[in-house]
Amino acid sequence: MTSVSVNARFRLRPVTGVERFALEVCSRLVSDPDLEVGDVSPSQNPTGLRGHAWEQFVLPRRVPRDAVLFSPCNTGPLALRRQLVVMHDAAVWDYPDGFSASFGHLYRRLLPRLARRAALVATVSEFSRARLAPRLGLPEEDILVLGNAVGEAFSPGNEESGENPEDAPSLLCVGSMDPRKNIPRLVRAWLDLKTARRIPDNAVLKIIGGTNPKNFAALPRVEDASVEWLGRVDDEALIRRYREAAAFIYPSYYEGFGLPPLEAMACGCPVLLSRAASLPEVGGPAFAPEDPRSEGAALYFDPFNEADIGDAIARFFALDPATRDHLRRNALARAGQFSWNAVAEKVSEALQQLDGSPFCGLAVQKNS
Repeated sequence: MTSVSVNARFRLRPVTGVERFALEVCSRLVSDPDLEVGDVSPSQNPTGLRGHAWEQFVLPRRVPRDAVLFSPCNTGPLALRRQLVVMHDAAVWDYPDGFSASFGHLYRRLLPRLARRAALVATVSEFSRARLAPRLGLPEEDILVLGNAVGEAFSPGNEESGENPEDAPSLLCVGSMDPRKNIPRLVRAWLDLKTARRIPDNAVLKIIGGTNPKNFAALPRVEDASVEWLGRVDDEALIRRYREAAAFIYPSYYEGFGLPPLEAMACGCPVLLSRAASLPEVGGPAFAPEDPRSEGAALYFDPFNEADIGDAIARFFALDPATRDHLRRNALARAGQFSWNAVAEKVSEALQQLDGSPFCGLAVQKNS
């Protein structure tokens, strides 16, 4: 049996995509009969540099000598070589303006060193593997792609359709105020559609996520009645919103994977999706409304082109009910191709392989 210690700093942080990955995978590892899994976590949540100091200097001393360390949230201790570390994207290099100067500097120095020291690096998509490899100084084939998935609670429920015809048709978006989420461009495209009367008069764009108005200085019309800012919600409310929406739109132009579109599809919500970064890996082939046999699960658009975003929205609202249901069924089928059990199985196999490697307490660089 393989002894596994989990770098469990994530259990004390708010749940975003990275933390959700860790929670879902670790909940399955503990029930794996081939693994003996235990958390190593701080007693309190050390933030910023204190958190990294705990990870680098305290965590290594608490990992048993015969254990393999699993670090599922981008970083891990340089001192331990027998370690599987999951790096979810290369955003600190690709979009450095989205991070504070100190955070970006730390990660750009830490991650390549960690990649050279850790026995195995993994990520969540082919896109992220291709972006990370040259930054980390590793061949692409040396980075394991694990994938992502959604929990069983994300389902269509008992409703036959995601849209309630008695309510105003809603287009749902989930995203933070990170510039990469591209919310301002979506809002401008939406308001242009309303002005041109290209979508139903009572249609509403509903946005779940952070709502700091300082991030919307360039959007003087953001208080329009057709745009609802819902703020942060728990999973129960999020699932309900997915089920109620006529469609889900995700305009992000950079994702290591992109869980919200997959969550929406699993809830039976048709998806309008950015044709960028890893997102086509999530959405799969494009939906062809004119083809009754189309297996596509998403309507795609260029996230940098407001007119193209608007055209995708208008095309969706112009679909007849039967075609919308076709897209909805395709979305459900696509979501069924992703499984947390499959991700956890890949992690388990990798950890067991590392169990056979020699202990390297205070590691030297692999490629030195």
